[in-house]
Amino acid sequence: MGIITKFIGNKLVKAAIKSGHIPAETPSNEEERLEDLKRLKLVEQNINKDKRYSSFPKLAATLTGCSQSAIHILDDDTQHCKVSYGKDLPTEIMTKEAPRQLAICSHVLNNNSKPLVISDVSIDERTKHAYALAPGFPRFYAGSPIISKSGFTLGTFCVFDDEPKILEHSKIDALRMLADQFINIYESSNEFAVNDIDINTNSEKIIGEYYSSATILFSDFVGFTKKTEKLDPGQLIEILDSFFSGFDKIMDRFSIKKIKTIGDAYMAAGGIPDLNSNHADRTVMAAIEMINYVRGINFQQKALGNEPWEVRIGVHTGPIIAGKTSSEFDIWGDSVNIAARLESSGKKMRVNCSEETKSHLKNAYNFETKSNVELKGKGQATTFIIKDQI
Repeated sequence: MGIITKFIGNKLVKAAIKSGHIPAETPSNEEERLEDLKRLKLVEQNINKDKRYSSFPKLAATLTGCSQSAIHILDDDTQHCKVSYGKDLPTEIMTKEAPRQLAICSHVLNNNSKPLVISDVSIDERTKHAYALAPGFPRFYAGSPIISKSGFTLGTFCVFDDEPKILEHSKIDALRMLADQFINIYESSNEFAVNDIDINTNSEKIIGEYYSSATILFSDFVGFTKKTEKLDPGQLIEILDSFFSGFDKIMDRFSIKKIKTIGDAYMAAGGIPDLNSNHADRTVMAAIEMINYVRGINFQQKALGNEPWEVRIGVHTGPIIAGKTSSEFDIWGDSVNIAARLESSGKKMRVNCSEETKSHLKNAYNFETKSNVELKGKGQATTFIIKDQI
């Protein structure tokens, strides 16, 4: 930031804080985030005239119906506008660099890797005091995090409008996909090395890649422990193999990636590595097909005089890290834990999905809504049991 710009910025920050403004908290991984930003050289790079990126903001504004859009990168104290659309020349010059303590985008750094939408900047507690110092600033804001392959939020892909508004989910998701597209093109075209992700798993090195949106499926058989007491090992393995081999074929049919089996649990994910935009629909359809497959196997078990098998399935959509250890492919992140909690709190022979998954579904289903469901370690949530397809 230039000396004069920094001087003016500091005075604005002091005035805003004096009036009650509270800057966004510094992320807990700030040191590592800044190292990743340094690795990618996004602050230094002039991408404004690069045809690979110059049309991105206009496309974002068009898709969301907003008047302005920008790609902002945040370092330790400054918000850098790398490329924008819809700003008049004086505004474009004034907002080229801005104090991070006043930037709306700084709140995205602590938003659990999710887009931030503020319908009216002038009344929101996070932004109203800073807005009062610059009344010409747009009233509506929506920003999707720009997240590197290493999983660090480097900035935002944001849209603005002069009037307060509500942005439907499909448009917010379109903004998220544009943010993903931007950073994917930038990292791939510049051939930056992706940092290994260190996770202590008996000294294995994990090389992971961040996915802003995937749909995780987690299934488990009800009463499995009791069944192991009644079946001999050979029979148990044969039955489980028949189930899992069938599940594998279902995943292939719906382009879902099988992750692994853990005992009698089966885990898969849609949206990796192919980034298909309808991964929530595909994963839910695969889950329903799994239940139908279990029903079919139960007809055979009944004919043999055996007890039926019953499965519970949890499905959640959210960000994950996916990658390889020296021994296997796996996924990590809070979204995986939520899918597992949805399974354990669901109903047998039903799919229990999160509100995030439901919002992504384009197919119509009948749902049984369950409010204030306690998800172990996650608190209360609203979940949705899928009854049938409309």
